[in-house]
Amino acid sequence: MNESIYYNVDKLHTAIAAQKAITFKYFDYDIARQKVFRRDGKRYTASPYGLIWNSENYYLVAFDHINQDMRHYRVDKMTEIAVTCLNREGKDRYPDFQLAQYGQKHFGMYSGEEMTVTLRGTRAMVGVVLDRFGQDVILIPDGPEHFTVSIPLVLSPQFFGWLFALETELTLIAPPRAVAEYRERLRLVQAKYLQDQ
Repeated sequence: MNESIYYNVDKLHTAIAAQKAITFKYFDYDIARQKVFRRDGKRYTASPYGLIWNSENYYLVAFDHINQDMRHYRVDKMTEIAVTCLNREGKDRYPDFQLAQYGQKHFGMYSGEEMTVTLRGTRAMVGVVLDRFGQDVILIPDGPEHFTVSIPLVLSPQFFGWLFALETELTLIAPPRAVAEYRERLRLVQAKYLQDQ
């Protein structure tokens, strides 16, 4: 499997450098560790923009020709990659696309709805926020011991898990829809653990 990743990465670098689209098949594994192809085995057509190393995996960030949006794919789950003669698409939809920003917004490379959330944290969380979201975020003082920060990100289970690990030191305060979703996730987990006792 590791050898196939090297070949995949090599083909992807070729396509990125030439600014050409690729086709490939994409799969998951079932419980018997057999490949199960997505889209019933039909080939994906996508325009590669870059590779990201995240959580011990390589991901290709590419413009999906069918859905007309930017998506990411695990390189080790891609097979039969072919570099085409089609020019790369997506520049008109994403004229200022930044690979680093894309990776920063997608916790653990999970997909989801992108929105701007507001967090409120204690002073001890300043370094945590800057490490995760970069030095360019704007921290707004909120009393002597707290700050708020608004960040564009993809709302995902990974984001909620990261937030949960910080307990009450960093809290999600807006938008109301995101707060409601986080509360519901916490409620469901608590109910499951209470039920199993």
